Amino acid sequence: MYEGKVVLDKELEYAVEVQTEAGFERLKVKKRNLQTALVGDSVEVSIVEYADKQYKEAIVERIVKREKHLIVGKLEFSSGSSDYAFVIPDDKKFRKDIYVPRKFVKSAVDGDKVVCEITNWEYQDLSPEGKVVSVLGKAGDVKTEFKALIKKYGLSKTFPKAVRNEVEKMEEEDKYEIADEEIEKRMDLREKTIFTIDPVDAKDFDDAVSLEFTDRGNYYLGVHIADVSHYVREGMELDAEALERGTSVYLMNDVVPMLPEKLSNDVCSLKEGVDRLTFSVFMEIDKKGDILDSRISKSVIRSKKRFTYQEVQNIIDKQEGEFLDDINKMYELHGILMEKRKEEGSLDFETQEVEAEIHKGIIKNIKPKVRLDSMRLIEDFMLSANKSVTLFIHRMDPIPPFVYRIHDIPDRNKMKELSYFVKQFGIHLNPESKESIQEMLEKVSGRPEEYLINEVTIRSMSKAIYSEENIGHYGLGFTHYTHFTSPIRRYPDLIVHRIIYDVLNNFNANKAEHYRSILPDICKQSTDMEINAVHAEREAIKILQIQYLEKHLGDEFDGIISGISEYGIYIELTETLIEGMVRLRDLKDDYYILDERNHQLKGRHRGKTYRLGDRVRVVIHKLNKENKWIDFLIAE
Repeated sequence: MYEGKVVLDKELEYAVEVQTEAGFERLKVKKRNLQTALVGDSVEVSIVEYADKQYKEAIVERIVKREKHLIVGKLEFSSGSSDYAFVIPDDKKFRKDIYVPRKFVKSAVDGDKVVCEITNWEYQDLSPEGKVVSVLGKAGDVKTEFKALIKKYGLSKTFPKAVRNEVEKMEEEDKYEIADEEIEKRMDLREKTIFTIDPVDAKDFDDAVSLEFTDRGNYYLGVHIADVSHYVREGMELDAEALERGTSVYLMNDVVPMLPEKLSNDVCSLKEGVDRLTFSVFMEIDKKGDILDSRISKSVIRSKKRFTYQEVQNIIDKQEGEFLDDINKMYELHGILMEKRKEEGSLDFETQEVEAEIHKGIIKNIKPKVRLDSMRLIEDFMLSANKSVTLFIHRMDPIPPFVYRIHDIPDRNKMKELSYFVKQFGIHLNPESKESIQEMLEKVSGRPEEYLINEVTIRSMSKAIYSEENIGHYGLGFTHYTHFTSPIRRYPDLIVHRIIYDVLNNFNANKAEHYRSILPDICKQSTDMEINAVHAEREAIKILQIQYLEKHLGDEFDGIISGISEYGIYIELTETLIEGMVRLRDLKDDYYILDERNHQLKGRHRGKTYRLGDRVRVVIHKLNKENKWIDFLIAE
């Protein structure tokens, strides 16, 4: 028997984390072997190992300790009685509806979205019992669904009282004011030409850039990052809350921040014309894109300009505007760095995100985001800084404990499946060769199926995670990589800042042992919260997409087949990137057979075929905000 904790793994399947003789392991648990255990519960498990599959799984034998479980769902009274109701969970992975006696319904009425606490669950075959702890509003209402989403993913826009008190106390004690003695300890860069380039709606500016030239004629790139670690220190309530949150979560028209607004949008944000504390990385880069030397130091800057991406793009295109010469030189360096990354094996995926035009809570329009060269410029500068910081750490002897951003090599079977898929587009892919993947991405550039192939390729890859063990980053082609450039919104970056500062200031064996003991948990928590944020952000997009489509019921749109499953055909609308499904039961012109290997449905009698990547015209058929369903019909 081993004691462990129930979690969801990267595929959002149930698993248990245990410490065995082999070390830390995360083992899958089949639903039938969970008993009544839920995510977060401490359990005792036995382990089954399959010799033929080289595979282990866990079986829950006993629940050692229950966590407090709050479930978001829709309240429905029993059709035969008003003495009790059931809460139907939003999270479809929750296996049972929750029985709620009338006296525990609170003020909720039939059809309300509620938060329900599980009070008792003894037998797996029976429903758990619970009580309503808060009423969110009418199910299906957009505001209600957003409230439910925030609760479902364990997010909170408000901070605990202890954190708020700490922030207020720091302000009362003038801790946010930059003292002269603090400036004296740092590189004073306030007279340098340094500016920020961010999205038009950004409020937290955590990176700024500068560019000069060395006596040897090489580029001298400066990346200046908000020094959050100066204000958020280990042992503070602020720090514990930031670790708990792990990351800021961006919900289309809203944000759930990692740090309180006073810090994220004010004290730490690199605002134009204001003195700010930073951590600077300077890199000497030659005309081939090789980083010859780098320097890291705490600094103080005064941003000369708050640029938006579009403003910088206009300056590049029109060749006029503020800091034209600096921006031209930066654009030149970006081209060199991008070519260098390709040489080193970086996979440059051209994916599309969406942006929404929202007015008074109502979505007016959805459209694909345009990926500007100015965005790529900043991406390349941040990648270079992250790489340089990691190489700096690896030059230490001994190498101190560190947080790495790693990306494993892809699964061979998934890459074989990918090669079968792209074959239908006339592309030969060698699943064993990274160069072949690069060639494929270049070959599909500009083609109608470009984004689809990019998306399917990303799905075939491993997921990037945080780890205290370095294995390199396959996708970027870097042997050494971390996250350093966004400490306002990512906890790993904050920890990286602390480690670097300690390394620069008398790093010793005690500090090394301290980081060695805490980093595994920090990496795991940061990875878990990143996955949680991704799913919350996707669901937020889905809610707004459904709201947008409500006024288009019955209308026709062009789309591309983005997936084939046993339930039907996934279709992504070309103009808005909204994905929905034509269900198999709604394909009434034939009896369709699924061919998984070739990613197609084929009609048995008429031979009509629907393949991944096919262009189709569809009608908006049905929408369901509660279940996040979008159903299409094939247009006649």
